[in-house]
Amino acid sequence: MVATLASLLLAAVLAWHTARPIRALRAAFAAAAGGDLNARFGANQRARGDELFELGREFDRMSLQLRVLMDKRQRLLHDVSHELRAPLARLHAALGLAQQQPEKQAQWLQRIEREGERMEKLVGELLTLSRLDTATKMPVAKEVLVLELIAAIVTDALFEAVSKGCKVCITGCPSAKVRGAPDLLCRAIDNVVRNAIKHSSPGGTVGIDLRVEGDKLVISVLDDGPGVPAVHLSAIFLPLFRSDPGASDMDGHGLGLAIALRVVEAHGGAIKAGNRECGGLCVTVALRVA
Repeated sequence: MVATLASLLLAAVLAWHTARPIRALRAAFAAAAGGDLNARFGANQRARGDELFELGREFDRMSLQLRVLMDKRQRLLHDVSHELRAPLARLHAALGLAQQQPEKQAQWLQRIEREGERMEKLVGELLTLSRLDTATKMPVAKEVLVLELIAAIVTDALFEAVSKGCKVCITGCPSAKVRGAPDLLCRAIDNVVRNAIKHSSPGGTVGIDLRVEGDKLVISVLDDGPGVPAVHLSAIFLPLFRSDPGASDMDGHGLGLAIALRVVEAHGGAIKAGNRECGGLCVTVALRVA
């Protein structure tokens, strides 16, 4: 009888010890199902080395990641609505002026068309960003001669550079190839080059330097503009980020570098930005050599 009572007592203690984290985990699941994604399991449990405690810790990490993703989505929706509000307001204003001033109708219709093109560009960039974020695999990869790719990009970008009196110079010129999706790589590098032209000083020079470092092809795009505050160097790759929110930047929406980041990372590469000692910004893209 004593042995039986001792066994029952031991079984009760073991059951309580096992059921406690299960109840805590069930409460955490119920809270998450109700929309509360705050990590709560680890805060209410003493550290223990069994599988149930590890499962609870993994659940907390998952909840934290989901909360970060939801916060990013909410912030992106807020920023997109803000970006669309300005061209819509200008479009309505131009429409009203066209009705009030029939003699200048052609001028206001051009303004309406321009605002429509800006909104179309913003929506297109957002769709590209969304596809890159949700893509489970990259398109069929091919070997790409980067020098030819950049030469084609520069040929198109020269139209914008000439309007500012800027020059675009390519140095290094290795014949290295990378493996990836040519269209996406072209889009990413083109965004970096056009961003450099846009922020370069009038009459300045945008440099594109190519070099091979080990198994990496390094592409450095340099401008001689005002640069970026050091605290914002990593943030410039976030969607819709602007280091100077008060600037009247009518030609961009802060999505070009975000798209470049997604494309480069999808190809197993890295991209970073840094201020030059002589002034301006240097954006460096590193891709694996094929």
